[in-house]
Order: sequence, then C-alpha cells, then structure tokens
Amino acid sequence: MLDIIRQWLLGITCAALVAALAESLTPPGAVRKVGRLTGGLVLLIAMLHPLMALDQDALTRALTEYRLELSTYSDELEEENRSLMKGIIEERSNAYIQDKAEEMGIQCQISVEVGEEGDWPVPESVTVFGSLSEEQQAELTQAIEVDFAIPAERQSYQSGGTS
Repeated sequence: MLDIIRQWLLGITCAALVAALAESLTPPGAVRKVGRLTGGLVLLIAMLHPLMALDQDALTRALTEYRLELSTYSDELEEENRSLMKGIIEERSNAYIQDKAEEMGIQCQISVEVGEEGDWPVPESVTVFGSLSEEQQAELTQAIEVDFAIPAERQSYQSGGTS
C-alpha cells in the first residue's frame, strides 16, 4: 500500500517538474498559455491516474466483504445489546419487587426471569423465596400482577431462609 502511494506521489512530482520546466523554457505569449494548460492537464492526469487504474471487480469484492463484516458486527452488537438489556431489566425488576415487598413488611428474596416478547425483553416469571403467610403471599401476588402483568400462574413461592 505504501509502495502504491509512493509511486503516485513520485508521478505527481515528476509531472509537476516537467510542467514547470516546460513553462520556463517556452517564450512568453500565447505559446506559454498553451504550455501552462498542457502542463496542468498532465498534472491532473498524474493525480487521477490511480483512479483510472482501479480494478472495479476488486473494489466491488472489497465493498461486499466490508458490508458482510459490517452486517455480522451489527448482529453481534444487537445480540450483546439484547443481553445487556435483559440483565438490566432483570436486576431492576428484582430490586423493585424487593422494595415493594419490604414496604409490605415482607422479608424475602426475589428472582425474576426475563423472556423476550417480540424484540423486547420483558419480565416473564417471578420466584419468591421466604416464609410468607397466605395473606402476604396474596398481597405480593396482586402487586406483582398489577405492576408487571405477570399472572399468578407464573409466580412461584418457595419457603426457606431469606439469606
């Protein structure tokens, strides 16, 4: 790559030197104006030569490969974003339900499972660990159902310590 750039710059430099030499050797008047025009055109051709020498098939192949890599990278980022979003929703849902339970005077641990609804992660089920009375369980079930739209069938209660 550097060799190509070096050759290109060398070509421009040579064209500029030839144009300057031709201009200095031509007599003043109309001939000098034609010489300047010709020198400018030679310099322009030297500058645009790499574009004329481009291999269109190689350029098309390179662009196609770039698009494929970009698409793959985009898919990977989307998957990572979905995973991070799932973790954030799980963490915040756990904290919210835990706070709600503490407001009700319930000592327990919460575990929220997050699933996907379409392209969006949503809380899918809740497991509550702790010793709850029937009344506390009914009250917490109602709060989870109202706040998260998780029906009672997808809420489970397991008795045990609240670590």
